[in-house]
Amino acid sequence: MKDIHYAGRAIRTTDGAADAVIRYAAVLGGNGKTDTIDVPTFDDEGRPVVETLLLGPASLITVGPATDDDRDAGVDDAGFIEQVRRLAVLAGPVRPVHEDPDLQAEGLDDFD
Repeated sequence: MKDIHYAGRAIRTTDGAADAVIRYAAVLGGNGKTDTIDVPTFDDEGRPVVETLLLGPASLITVGPATDDDRDAGVDDAGFIEQVRRLAVLAGPVRPVHEDPDLQAEGLDDFD
């Protein structure tokens, strides 16, 4: 489980869902676009709920490991993850720099 830190609070979701959301946010930001996305998450009692996030170039979100988590990690989020990946493709050609090994390596020859 991971937490998406958004609007001053932690939103608990699966690893795959959190990773898909932050990658989609990076693609939207790189293309100067915004979108809303309904993220499957859990409330404070561990019940499944949906949180709607506004993502775009000015989004300030982070993703980190959830601590002290006793929620069900066996949630089926494959449909959500696939949907977010399709949305990222539709949003534009920009991929986060960390996903392009050629861009990662540029300028690091003299780095010690």
